[in-house]
Amino acid sequence: AESIVPRWATFAETVHGIESEGKRLSRGAVGPELARARKADSEARGLMGTRRWPEALDAIDRTGTSLMRAFALAQAAEPGEFRAVWCHSAYGVSGMTWDAAIKRLKECGFTAVVPNMLWGGQADYNSKVLPVSDRVKTDGDQIALCLAACRKYGLKIYVWKVDWNLGTASQSFIGRMRAKHRLQSTASGVEEPWLCPSNPANVELERASLIEIVRNYDVDGIHFDYIRYPDDAHCYCAGCRSRFEALAGARVANWPVDVLRGGRQFQAYQQFRRDNITRLVKVVSEEAHRLKAAFKVSAAVFSNWPECRESVGQDWGDWVNRVYLDFVCPMDDTASNGAFRSMVRAQREEIAGRVPLYPGIGASAPGLTAAQVIDQVQITRQEKANGFIVFQYDMRTATDQIPMLSLGATK
Repeated sequence: AESIVPRWATFAETVHGIESEGKRLSRGAVGPELARARKADSEARGLMGTRRWPEALDAIDRTGTSLMRAFALAQAAEPGEFRAVWCHSAYGVSGMTWDAAIKRLKECGFTAVVPNMLWGGQADYNSKVLPVSDRVKTDGDQIALCLAACRKYGLKIYVWKVDWNLGTASQSFIGRMRAKHRLQSTASGVEEPWLCPSNPANVELERASLIEIVRNYDVDGIHFDYIRYPDDAHCYCAGCRSRFEALAGARVANWPVDVLRGGRQFQAYQQFRRDNITRLVKVVSEEAHRLKAAFKVSAAVFSNWPECRESVGQDWGDWVNRVYLDFVCPMDDTASNGAFRSMVRAQREEIAGRVPLYPGIGASAPGLTAAQVIDQVQITRQEKANGFIVFQYDMRTATDQIPMLSLGATK
């Protein structure tokens, strides 16, 4: 029982807790599932007593399945909220067409999908700005296919971009960026295959790739991700030095020591890093909204603002204050319900209702059970968020967690 619904320690406590929730909501289907769980549990105990281990394990599995279904059936839904999934693959759920994947989301009570369609150096649709994946030639324009399914079933689509990161780019593209000194590096000169955010050509490439989507596809919005530096060790390339010195109006005598932690220009350089990231958010948001007033610009952000301002240059609290974002999705991946609640509460207080808050639930995080996904959905409601987004839409969530949510929490 503990592995099925972690908030209860024993089978008896789990049954009692589910019964209480089911009665509170008058959920008639809960009782029959609990009866099946009791029967399977009794069988399992008897089989273990006679050392019939394979049959006992089968009965234990049936006990768990019935307990999980009963728990899911005992949940309340919240009408009108935002319910979305991040889909990390531009090609959707493995083994499913976009039509089938979106249809399942609709049937399970979800309202939106956020599919990852482009990175710093690759597009999975017919782009004239970024190199197009070879797979598009055989599998088609993925934005167009996902969009068609979303319009068919009535879901919103917010196209997700991984910014700066060249993790899917070809070696030839990375080589061209290297030759033009457009990649990031550490203070000791170690190259990182990310575009440097202080480089105007990189900012323009990012802007153009996102605005191309606004102009060419009737999607509901765009979604920033990796809208930051990789960590606190980037970027200290030669271009960053020259651009920082130009802004400061003076040469940094002892580069990079003077701009590292403890250096006399550390704080100024931290603001330089933040401004480089914010510049892209600002220009894309303003241009997208000029082109389409109802268009939504959003971002997946680190959960720990304001610490992430310094660690990765991501000042999303400022973006909310300036309303560059129409909604924000903190990535609150954790298997601890207590930690999840604390993060959502702190984020709600920081955002203060200026834009909608949709906390990210890490359904694919190690150790997170289907019951905890349900619990964390309910925590978003208890903490007065405006909805939630699940990471990520793959075969596991499509066949297990999302259907469980649909029995009650997203019914």
